[in-house]
Amino acid sequence: MGPDEARWQGSRVLVVDDTENVRRTTLAQLRMLGFDASGAEDGLRGLDEVNRLPPDLVLCDLRMPRMDGLAFLAVIRETHPNLPVVVMSGAGLLDDAVGALQLGAWDYVVKPVPLAALEHSIKRALERARLIDENRHYRTHLEDANRELRASLRLLADDEDAGRQIQFRMLPANHQRFGPFEFSRQIVPSAFLSGDFIDAFAIDQRRWGFYLADVSGHGVPAALVTVLLRTFVQRHVADFVRGGDDLVTSPARLLQRLNEEVLHEDLDKHATMFFGVIDSVEGSLLYANAGHFPWPLLHDGTRTIPIAEPGMPLGLAPRTKYVEHRVALPDTVVLAAFSDGLLEILPHKDLAAKQGFLAALFGRRGVTVERILSDLQITARAPLPDDIAVLLIKRGDGHDGRDDPARALWA
Repeated sequence: MGPDEARWQGSRVLVVDDTENVRRTTLAQLRMLGFDASGAEDGLRGLDEVNRLPPDLVLCDLRMPRMDGLAFLAVIRETHPNLPVVVMSGAGLLDDAVGALQLGAWDYVVKPVPLAALEHSIKRALERARLIDENRHYRTHLEDANRELRASLRLLADDEDAGRQIQFRMLPANHQRFGPFEFSRQIVPSAFLSGDFIDAFAIDQRRWGFYLADVSGHGVPAALVTVLLRTFVQRHVADFVRGGDDLVTSPARLLQRLNEEVLHEDLDKHATMFFGVIDSVEGSLLYANAGHFPWPLLHDGTRTIPIAEPGMPLGLAPRTKYVEHRVALPDTVVLAAFSDGLLEILPHKDLAAKQGFLAALFGRRGVTVERILSDLQITARAPLPDDIAVLLIKRGDGHDGRDDPARALWA
């Protein structure tokens, strides 16, 4: 028995025919073909059987007493519109067969019906019924899925709003001081949640750390990686405070370990990160860069110097090594780090012009994070092509007295 034959084994077929001999012969043929066949002597009795236990198909004669096949079809169309009905008509009753088809019959056969023709007609009707039923289930499933999707989107919007609040509560306090240095920051996400993240934290009485991370992509997946990054860093800060390892004091080693952590989690994401440790007593910056670009800017009150140190982003290649650098910080200094979303909103045509503009922007008198965002017309309500993060570390005034470059930006 092939798969097609097995598909119809046990299908229930009701034979409605008032001629006992025809009914008995047809039932015997159907049972021989593997169908579960039962009979009814007229249309009224056939309706009772359909209502009692709906069959998979009805084989119905047209000419019967009490209720003929056409009346039977009319009732079935109203009560069981998806039930396949194949009519049997005698020779010369073609008009009746056409009328039956117009009333909803699925097919008709001419008596006496050859066994092969009967089998073909029934299996064709059952196959059509199966396809219609599958399509109906598919539409129902699709409608249910769409309803669930709409509900999920509403829930996600609510969850994202809650997630946004949680993510922003994870940010370090703004405008906080670490010795003579003032730290400030701002993140403006392009979606509910941000793939950019900034953190700053005390390590001991003289040293403190900070980083700016930019995760690939946007929204919830990227935001989850920022949580992983923060959790990892904060865990090692706690380990150091408890007298454990000193990983958090070494930017290069921390980035190496963090790279392996991101790869181990198999997040299908990568991230760039600029990580620094400032010694407030010594006035020095120890840093390493995991592929973060644009380069951070260091302004000493006279000139702005990009901290151009390349590196491999986190989560791309195992056993990546990062290089550590130390730089002395003058008494008057501004250190600015920002994500590439800031570059995307600038109207300048080439990268060099954008970098030159930002160097002048961060080196001006009285620079603040809030003033940067205001001058560049960056708000939470404005649509953005990418998340924007800005980190600013200042000691002294940190300006060179040049004209404000933002005045002519949108002219």
